[in-house]
Amino acid sequence: MAKFNKSEQRLFVDKIILPVAIIEPLFTLPQVFIIFRNQNATDVSIITWLGFNFMTLIWVWYSVKHKEWVVFTYQLLFFIINCFVIIGAIIYGGQWL
Repeated sequence: MAKFNKSEQRLFVDKIILPVAIIEPLFTLPQVFIIFRNQNATDVSIITWLGFNFMTLIWVWYSVKHKEWVVFTYQLLFFIINCFVIIGAIIYGGQWL
């Protein structure tokens, strides 16, 4: 494994963070697809996903105030995808606890 000095490590992480911020929320999409394909959300906790979205809105607010656009992109994508989980859970019988 190649060794990076501290400035190279920082540069590397700076280069990959935006793609990571876009890709990571996409890992939630299989949950959305399963809910809508099966038309069943009986094992999904609505309150959990609402909690995720509430916290996500705080992160969005923080990122706007501090002009952290990578954080904004990441959290906004999570918020949008989480909304689909919540909608599917409400429609298809998710649990409130």
